[in-house]
Amino acid sequence: MSSDSKKEERKKFGLTEQTYEKLKNFSRLNGLKMRVVIDSMTDLVLQDADISKRVIELTIEKESERKQ
Repeated sequence: MSSDSKKEERKKFGLTEQTYEKLKNFSRLNGLKMRVVIDSMTDLVLQDADISKRVIELTIEKESERKQ
């Protein structure tokens, strides 16, 4: 697979500056690429009902805080 076709498989999305910095630091500390970390976290959330529930609850909490 060429470099151009690999780039076509990627999508851009927005992150808060704070979240970006956390992910960047975590990735670098562990010698990992940030996009692979995000892929892995997504797989874990989709595979584990408890983690999924915690993510949903935290997301709802953060959304309500931002609206206030």
